[in-house]
Amino acid sequence: MDKPKESRPGESASEFSNASVAPLRQSVLVVDDEENFLTLLKWYLSQRGYEVHAASSADEAFTFLQDHRVDIALLDIKLGGRDGLSLLEQMTEHAPGLRVIMMTAYPTVGSIKQAFDKGASRYLTKPVDLQELADALRLLP
Repeated sequence: MDKPKESRPGESASEFSNASVAPLRQSVLVVDDEENFLTLLKWYLSQRGYEVHAASSADEAFTFLQDHRVDIALLDIKLGGRDGLSLLEQMTEHAPGLRVIMMTAYPTVGSIKQAFDKGASRYLTKPVDLQELADALRLLP
């Protein structure tokens, strides 16, 4: 028979099991030049407890990232002006721990390979299934 583990004063198993720790609210930057899709994602993610920021261009997104901490970025590949893949590269150089999900309505083997080579964690095809997005966010490393 094993001897019960001794506890230190003020420490008991019930203290740990009853502790409620509020989850940290993750910050998400959504970058897409389609206003309706951007609005939908902002609403959907905020309803799920994320702190959501939005940008409609690559330059706006990178400027935001320079001044704010962001945990996750959702980037469209085709943005007006500069593309999302070049933004991905710039963002991951600036913020190495940033987790990025790329989105596109025009997937190609080349763009998928480039996205992962430049640091993307996931790659979703538009129209994005919202449950698939929720799952992708939940499963990010």
